[in-house]
Amino acid sequence: MGKRHHYALTALALVGLLAAAPGCKSKVVTNPETVAALVKEGRRPIPHTPKLKVETIKTVPPAGREEYRIAPGDVVRVTVVGHPELSAAARPDGSLIGLRVGTDGDIQLPSGPAKASGRTVSELRSAVVQAMEKYVKKPRVVVDILEYGSQKFFVLGQVQRPGVFAVDGNVTLLEGLAKAGGTNPNGDIEGAYVIRAGKLLPVSLGDMLLRGDTSRNVALRHRDLIFVPDKADWKVYVLGEVVRPGVVPMGDRGLNLADAVASVGGPDKLNADKNVIRIFRGSWQNPRAYTVSVEDLYRHGNVIALKPYDRIVVAPRGLANWSRAVTLLLPFLQTAVTAGTVAASR
Repeated sequence: MGKRHHYALTALALVGLLAAAPGCKSKVVTNPETVAALVKEGRRPIPHTPKLKVETIKTVPPAGREEYRIAPGDVVRVTVVGHPELSAAARPDGSLIGLRVGTDGDIQLPSGPAKASGRTVSELRSAVVQAMEKYVKKPRVVVDILEYGSQKFFVLGQVQRPGVFAVDGNVTLLEGLAKAGGTNPNGDIEGAYVIRAGKLLPVSLGDMLLRGDTSRNVALRHRDLIFVPDKADWKVYVLGEVVRPGVVPMGDRGLNLADAVASVGGPDKLNADKNVIRIFRGSWQNPRAYTVSVEDLYRHGNVIALKPYDRIVVAPRGLANWSRAVTLLLPFLQTAVTAGTVAASR
């Protein structure tokens, strides 16, 4: 079964559930427990991450725990104290010239080539000390990295200066974000994420920047990607028996249920079932569903915060309106196919 057909059947199945709901009762009911659950969930940070495998926290070292490993393109300086003839070549002013790590991973010392790629500074120093013991008794060796030219990380999305930056030593996540000038006002901090080797890291910029929790301020590695989404992409769908079914932007301040329904003209006075307003949250294939009434909407809608890609469907009255409900939803199936792929991981 194709993905598009699967989403279409899912949406039609939802309509069937709505139509079969007990909507012929004359008395308007309320659902205080459901309202309370929606209000509580609305206070939680918005989960807004891509569909990727998440690394376990144990595999992500805290900042500063892991030493930088030298790679081809880096420039290092090697000094054998008291023996300039064994150190890197000197300039006329006496300063030592840095040695660029070649594509083969070696640096060329006066005493011969030395393997640098893949080693930390301390490991390279130990290797040079061992090599120099042939010429000097108890050599004192100093190794510095002058230029980090091999390893890069990326900061993209809603930041001041998106781009590519060098992993120069122990650059932390927050330092990496600072190199890009920080987030824009429209940046979705709660939804920002870090990808490493195709996996989503279990870190939260929202926790770090908004709630002061820096326990997962990880050290960045080669090819890490920091992405800050745009809040302008947030939207909800208000469908079914409303005056103007459509897509409603959330804006950067969020959106509550009352405002979302009001923005499309409110429930249809003739055809809407006053007992059944369904809120579908999560993936289009397996959503979580909540049921509130029109009475709940008017009493508590302003304190029920919506999440990106929520689907609010005002049910029709009775089984006679099943075909009408299908007709109202069909124009949005194409949108559902597009958005469903994004929302599937939420």
